[in-house]
Amino acid sequence: MCEESVHFCNIIQAMAPHRRRDRPPAFAATFVEDPLTGKTSELQRVQPYQARKEYVCPGCNQEIRPGTGHVVIVPMGQPDLRRHWHTPCQLRAARHGLR
Repeated sequence: MCEESVHFCNIIQAMAPHRRRDRPPAFAATFVEDPLTGKTSELQRVQPYQARKEYVCPGCNQEIRPGTGHVVIVPMGQPDLRRHWHTPCQLRAARHGLR
């Protein structure tokens, strides 16, 4: 494996399990309260390379442009009612409610 720098490899191997334990698995679902309905919904993150369409954020009523990372809130059992939010707008609505 690492023959030249055994000490460095031992440090990396010792740190790796600690880092993995701190982060949730990439496939883990995140559930939040939908700021619009108050019901439990799934939170999905959309990476900039995945964002190919334009949406209107319900938190600020401004557009989410293609290529902008954002979040999608999907109500349980009602995927057709999903809403695309700017990440800061969703966080603000979760903390303070919609204004």
